[in-house]
Amino acid sequence: MITATDLSREYEALHVAKEAAFWTAYMGLTDDATAARNDLDKNEKALSAWLQAPERLAAAREALADAEKNGAPESERVALGGWVHMLKAHAIDSAEGRELAAHIIDLEGALARKRGEMNLGYTDPKSGEFVPASSVKIGTMMSANPDEAMRKAAWEGLAAIEPYVLENGYLEVVRKRNQLGRMLGGSDYYDWKVRGTEGMTKLEIFALLDELMEGTQKRHEQTLAELRAEKGDEVSRPWNFRYAISGDVTKEQDPYFPFSQSLERWGRSFAALGVEYRDSTMVLDLVDRKGKYENGFCHMPVPAWRDGDTWRPARIHFTANAIPGMVGSGKRATATLFHEGGHAAHFSNVDMPAPCFSQEFAPTSVAFAEVQSMFLDSILEDADWQARYARNEQGEPMPLELIEKGLRASQRGNASMLRAMCAICYAERAIYEIPDDELTAERVLKEIRAVEHRLLGDASSRPALSVPHLLAGESSAYYHGYVLALMGVHQTREFFEKRDGHLMDNPKIGPDLQRVYWQPGNSMRFPEFIEKLTGQRVSATALARSASRTPDEAVAEARAQLERSKEIPEFTGEIALGGTISVAHGNETIASTDDSPFETVCDKFAGWIKQQETAGA
Repeated sequence: MITATDLSREYEALHVAKEAAFWTAYMGLTDDATAARNDLDKNEKALSAWLQAPERLAAAREALADAEKNGAPESERVALGGWVHMLKAHAIDSAEGRELAAHIIDLEGALARKRGEMNLGYTDPKSGEFVPASSVKIGTMMSANPDEAMRKAAWEGLAAIEPYVLENGYLEVVRKRNQLGRMLGGSDYYDWKVRGTEGMTKLEIFALLDELMEGTQKRHEQTLAELRAEKGDEVSRPWNFRYAISGDVTKEQDPYFPFSQSLERWGRSFAALGVEYRDSTMVLDLVDRKGKYENGFCHMPVPAWRDGDTWRPARIHFTANAIPGMVGSGKRATATLFHEGGHAAHFSNVDMPAPCFSQEFAPTSVAFAEVQSMFLDSILEDADWQARYARNEQGEPMPLELIEKGLRASQRGNASMLRAMCAICYAERAIYEIPDDELTAERVLKEIRAVEHRLLGDASSRPALSVPHLLAGESSAYYHGYVLALMGVHQTREFFEKRDGHLMDNPKIGPDLQRVYWQPGNSMRFPEFIEKLTGQRVSATALARSASRTPDEAVAEARAQLERSKEIPEFTGEIALGGTISVAHGNETIASTDDSPFETVCDKFAGWIKQQETAGA
């Protein structure tokens, strides 16, 4: 009879091989991108086949029943229960279904290769010449470039992704995903996927999003009216909206978020919060380059788990796409460190008797995983954090007037940016609800634009199919997780603020998150975790309330927060995060705590970033 140890050993070997191939392919670590993608596809198929095999689920169920009948140790029963839960989320009974799932991986791989080959960039409006650029650079241009013609060129470059992917395989991927979803009992692929990852139906998820849309409608309309009155009707155009909200502030605040100091600020802030990484080994790759995946992410090549009496720490990689020397990149890098570092903290601290509890795919909730990262990166936007940590190269703090100016700008656009996130979710749902015989590029674009106009009043500054999550199998039918997570984030923030009075440098946060949110892994559903910590059911109320505040209300709350922060001692201790941290750029290791204290690693990283900034000037 199969044991939990058997399942853990078999799974771990397949998981490690797949995730190693994933990092190589997504980070552009070899000269042969096609071979790297083929290797990833091969390993992903092997792992998927193991998870999907119905006989393995049957064997795990039999072993669990036997363990319960014969009074096996609790750790064995818990581990087998976890394996049944995970295998149930993946098992496909029919050979036809498993063949279709493998075929979809091939189609997704081909689409990823095509997307990687796209000559992405923008046409310079002055010279008429095409300028190659990553989606990261294009997005930063739209947020921070004062020249409207350049912002429009950047948006047009980003929008070009949509027809390109529609012409290069996305429609067939959608068609086959829907075929699989219906075969496995969903109304479509989206419905089937979310049942496995969130334990919620598509209807339940979008009921929460509908509640949020209703709660932010008035504030969004007020923001548009105010901006049009100040800047004219063109302000609502997709290449103007983000800049109108924050472009000037982004540039003014930029000196107080030097890229070179981002690593140290992340480490010090997390140490002050009591966050530890439980002996994990981490690799951080933070700078944009050609061939690298154009979105930050965190993944776990080796999951953390307790093997009998032995603690098996995680190996974790995470990445950002910041561009040294570009306005806004320092803050982007800092935010990504807080965000992906939050994911890493979560998965480093899962302490359960099998690796099925600590991997990031179904039945791990997307929404709950994102609560960890988005809660921690939300602290970066708080006035008290900025007053204490945001300093320029000369060590001068950000002026309070500039902190308040940033708060006014972000609060003004908060409801609108939430609705832009939701537009991606509603658009992806609409794509999967198109009947197969009507699934054309024209129909897909029509559905996307209809959603954008309904929620935003104009096209989105981030065209839906430029979002890489929609293309990749592991992150498709996923983006709603960010919005649900924000609901959980604001409920979590309210809990700590009411109990402790502050978030910044609150040493109770790390231990409480570790105990309630992190240690159990995926053994509970997203709503259960939120209620266990906060005592409240998941809802959009706290998020809608926060997003719908006026700028004056947000600033008044920030001033009270700053007054309270005078009583909060600064963290001056050693930055000890409890793990081995290496900073890399592709195959180059810049610095590592293997042979240096964390502070020395930060100094080496800062020097390396300044070299990149000088070289790119």
